[in-house]
Amino acid sequence: MSRAEFDLIEGESKVYLTGDRSRSAALLAWFLNTVWRMEPEDVDDAICDGGGDKGIDALDVDDDLEEITIFQSKHREKPGAGQGDQDLKNLVGAAAFFETPEAVDGLIRGKPNPELLRLLKRLKIREKVAEGAHATRLVFITNGTLDRAGRDYAAALAGRQPVLDVWDSPRLAPVAGRTRRPELRDDKVKLSSATVPELVDLGDGVRMALILVPAAELAALPGIEDLSLFDRNVRLGVGKTRINRELAKTVRDASEHRLFPAYHNGLTMLTKRLGVDSGKLALDGITVVNGCQSLLALYQNNGALTGDLRVLVKVVQLDAGGELTDKITFRTNNQNSVDIRDQRSTDPIQRDLQEQVKAQYGAEMAYAIRAGEVFPRDIRVLDNQRAAQLLMAMYVGEPWNAVRKVRLFDEDYRTIFNREVDGHRLYLIALVDQVLDAVADDLRGDLRASFASVRVTIAHILAQLLRQSQEGKDLLAAPQRWLPDLRDAVSVALRDEAKSIVDLVNGYIAEQIKERGDEFDPKIVFKNENEIGRVERDVLNFSRRLAARHKEYRFNVSPLR
Repeated sequence: MSRAEFDLIEGESKVYLTGDRSRSAALLAWFLNTVWRMEPEDVDDAICDGGGDKGIDALDVDDDLEEITIFQSKHREKPGAGQGDQDLKNLVGAAAFFETPEAVDGLIRGKPNPELLRLLKRLKIREKVAEGAHATRLVFITNGTLDRAGRDYAAALAGRQPVLDVWDSPRLAPVAGRTRRPELRDDKVKLSSATVPELVDLGDGVRMALILVPAAELAALPGIEDLSLFDRNVRLGVGKTRINRELAKTVRDASEHRLFPAYHNGLTMLTKRLGVDSGKLALDGITVVNGCQSLLALYQNNGALTGDLRVLVKVVQLDAGGELTDKITFRTNNQNSVDIRDQRSTDPIQRDLQEQVKAQYGAEMAYAIRAGEVFPRDIRVLDNQRAAQLLMAMYVGEPWNAVRKVRLFDEDYRTIFNREVDGHRLYLIALVDQVLDAVADDLRGDLRASFASVRVTIAHILAQLLRQSQEGKDLLAAPQRWLPDLRDAVSVALRDEAKSIVDLVNGYIAEQIKERGDEFDPKIVFKNENEIGRVERDVLNFSRRLAARHKEYRFNVSPLR
């Protein structure tokens, strides 16, 4: 493990070092949120780290699959520290406590620490084990590096149940690199104020100032032109929306300038160090986390700015890597018309996926996670809203919910963007998206008019057809075995399948109109779970009969790897 890897993991997990958490628990909390993709509010409930934890630092229960995952975390104080096999053996031994209800009773009688005892009761572990739940995965997390004994032990257990999944520094560091928050710009700037700036100490090293700043000074801030000033903002420029047009009109109207601070929400900036110098507010390091649209409007209409136009600016000094940064970004934007998809743009899952796509397929594809991002014109861009819809349809299997955008980045977010979703899967999703565009014109006219909802149903049925062959199942599970090398062959096969689905859907709709008359509305079929189920059964039954006569009908492109 290099010093850089060690410092990177330390820096990212330090954000979770809150309350009475140990460094080991902070590392585990970071892992559960970032790698395991657990909802932040569920992380603390899952952790039971402490003395007498019987080798169990956290538990996660999947009620649907009746699976229990046991976590253990070990934090090393120095880079280069090795991780032997004893801790791994302790974790493997802990699995025995979840084999039978009586084994759980034995764990409880062993008087584990109070946190573990409460966790066992809160998750109703004994009852779930009695109903059939069992430990299926053991996850060991360490910022150290497996030594020879550790590697040999992990290798010896490969292929056995429960699965031993080891995340040491060489495996954690790339994730930490992809998901770390953007740094503040290093610029030192001074902002004039209508009154002498007053700094308020909020405790824990956090200071704040609230000032009125001439708009011309703000429009001259570094990092506006290349948008780097807004790296922490949940979205960038969103174009000529009604609100932005009205804002630009106000900026160009000099008669509005004096009263501008009275009806404008202002900007929120973060800095590493805040002070007062010669009556001006001095900032060391800058980023804007709220007010991107306003600052862009000032920048684009710089010639219309007058000395009367001033803007309310809130500047907060805090640890750039701290959890408070995320809270400020979220809550200042949550007061405005920013949807939940925008809020998720700074989520580590989205940052991780964007960096994966860039590293693996950057020459031909980009993954957009926030409004206003700019990419080269010659590459295909898959935005995370379209990706969420297709993942919901193809992998979660709920196309009727894929059209309910509020669910995609809220209550179903972690289900959709689960830990199985990676850059390779997004590449396949982008390929499916292209295929759907290609077959859109083959739909009936009344279906083309509501293609947004029809699209996800076709994607869902396409995934169901793929699952009818082993090659199709494997393509959905591990697309990197085919892509990008066999992109054209896979694309042709998917397009043939999609065309067949479209033909069958067209026929189904025509038949329903004939049978059900005016009471049948094609436009709502693809938003209703029962109606989609009828379409799916009709298409799959026909395809099975066709495949029985023509084996090549199924997806049968052989993988390269």
